[in-house]
Amino acid sequence: MGIINAVHKTIAYAKRNGSRAAFFAALERLSDNYKDRKYTFTPLSETVLKEQRQEYKLLAEKETTVRFSIVVPLYNTPENYLKEMIESVTAQTYGNWELVLADASESPLELAKTLAGEDPRICYYHLDENGGISHNTNKALEKAKGDYIGLLDHDDILTPDALYEASRVIRESMRKGKLVRFSDCPLRLIYSDEDKFDDKKGRYYQPHIKPQFNMDYLLSNNYICHFTLMRSDIIKRLKLRSSFDGAQDYDLFLRACAETALFMPQASGQIVHIGKVLYHWRCHAGSTAANPTSKTYAYEAGRKALQSLMKDYNIGALAQELPHVGFYRLNYNPDVFSQRRDIGCIGGKILDKRDRICGGMYRGNGTLAYEGLPEGFSGGLQHRAVLQQDAYAVDIRCIEIRKELIPLFEETTGIHYGDPVEGFTREEITSLSIRFGQEVRKRGFRVLWDPQKVMKLHTKESGKV
Repeated sequence: MGIINAVHKTIAYAKRNGSRAAFFAALERLSDNYKDRKYTFTPLSETVLKEQRQEYKLLAEKETTVRFSIVVPLYNTPENYLKEMIESVTAQTYGNWELVLADASESPLELAKTLAGEDPRICYYHLDENGGISHNTNKALEKAKGDYIGLLDHDDILTPDALYEASRVIRESMRKGKLVRFSDCPLRLIYSDEDKFDDKKGRYYQPHIKPQFNMDYLLSNNYICHFTLMRSDIIKRLKLRSSFDGAQDYDLFLRACAETALFMPQASGQIVHIGKVLYHWRCHAGSTAANPTSKTYAYEAGRKALQSLMKDYNIGALAQELPHVGFYRLNYNPDVFSQRRDIGCIGGKILDKRDRICGGMYRGNGTLAYEGLPEGFSGGLQHRAVLQQDAYAVDIRCIEIRKELIPLFEETTGIHYGDPVEGFTREEITSLSIRFGQEVRKRGFRVLWDPQKVMKLHTKESGKV
């Protein structure tokens, strides 16, 4: 299936974007596949799982456990998938949970009913009609009683420590805030890393190792995806919207994150990333995991969800699909500064004489993201090198700055804004870029990286530039 699927993807990509772009995409995919073959998922040892269960037992004795609800819309779910999904929940080392199964199948799924009868934490409901994924999930949400609610697909699998890890970050937040009620916890959304599970070969592959919350990256792609938990009051208020079925989760995450962090970068701490694979996205014939183009309607729904968000916040921006399906770009009119009061500066990428990235987006430790990546490559399976995203700092050689921050730029760098940045070593440029990025963010603004803003060097990149 892998080779045939890759061929189909390449043909479809060439039809959408041309043969040259398809050539680079295929070349990069070969490199990605080579790296992916090195990935192995290592389950936690029974010793560690036992320790987590013991820790939960002690917490439960003190009656200080957050309650989780996991909602799952069912529809004609094959028994073997259903059984594995439910068993992945009952195997959790953290015990204060309920599993809410909303079954829209024509006939009730007997296995689900049986398992619900064996464990009081499993709540099974047969719906009167199949109203679609959002409608069915909302029905499950109505029944959920937890402090936090997680979304799980009917054929996917949680790792046994998924809820333990979520409870850990919630308890840490409660401790810092000296809070008692879980409903007062400031964490509104928690997400983890994930990978895919090959249904036939029994192997794990394509790990999605995600960054800390990044608002503009979310505006480019639903990188949050699985496993996600949301505070109960928020998800019940927002609900899923049937008009965006296919991208209903993306629409939900956009709205949940935007209402706290879109214009207030400092509020991004309310959205937390757990840097562990806690979710296995099952890959089988017809699934989006196996073949993303099998649900192309979902990507159009994602674009519409993004455009809807722009309308809700009166932002003049057009949501555009990028060559890779499921990835988007916002084109602001007339410019980003007039539409986004949270953006302090915007930077692009620098290409050397060989058309490889030699400047652009810098990390906090001073390293250059995507350094040496050839023009035409997207940066791997998640295509981050071609996406707009929040940055720690951007290269001062290719930068646009909000008008009121221009004096700050000149004071910080000693360079007159608009003049060519010449006569500096690479190390000096990196240092000045980092310093200015820090000053911008100290003042409550975001630094935005836009890889479609490109500058090409005509001199040797090393030494003075």
